[in-house]
Amino acid sequence: MVKKKTKYCVVDAGNTRIKVVDFEGGEVMKETFVDVNDYEKINLIISSKKDAISILSSVLDEKLRLWIEHILKPNVVLTNKTPLPISINTYKTPETLGADRIANAVAANHYSKTPNSLVIDIGTCIKFDFVQNGQFIGGSISPGYLMRLKAMHHFTGALPLLALEEQSNLVGDSTKNAMLSGVLNGIKAEIEGFINQYNQQYQPLTIFLTGGDLKRFDKELKNSIFADDYLTVKGLYLILKHNV
Repeated sequence: MVKKKTKYCVVDAGNTRIKVVDFEGGEVMKETFVDVNDYEKINLIISSKKDAISILSSVLDEKLRLWIEHILKPNVVLTNKTPLPISINTYKTPETLGADRIANAVAANHYSKTPNSLVIDIGTCIKFDFVQNGQFIGGSISPGYLMRLKAMHHFTGALPLLALEEQSNLVGDSTKNAMLSGVLNGIKAEIEGFINQYNQQYQPLTIFLTGGDLKRFDKELKNSIFADDYLTVKGLYLILKHNV
């Protein structure tokens, strides 16, 4: 008789979409995205995972989060009180520490071969999170690509609202291209500058890159950086395993 494999599920509920990820043997097996406003599909997808060992990470309002909890019946609902395989005690405001930052730090600490680990998460915001010897130390948060473009349009009278584009020349030959150059090349310079400072102060250092916009920048950065689309959900999986 073949032993049935234990199924694990990570539900990461963001502001615009819910990510549902199935794990087997510590590996990502399937990933599903659901719009937060598509309640019928949320019910269909989430209810199909209620027999799995699961964790819920959510930034949704309490009413929607409780509804998902009722459907999923997760083993773990991630909060700043959830037992973790790392310590966050030195961070001065653990109650406001985002679940994605916690998960990234857990994953980096687990997969790193060095005592110092840095995660660069490029998404709505650009987040740097630093872990040292299993201790979350802190990091930085700044506006992401789309947020910078929206800010230039919102806080000026003449600059247009631009869509995301894959690349930009250093010297912009139009207002549009100048804006894209400032945002894209500014982010590159910011990331590279932070990396240089961390490398100077903390050695040996392992660096991880993740987030929705990582593919816009991973080719520009050094090969020694480990890019992983699934770093955050892997961290949530590790937190689930730590608790069950």
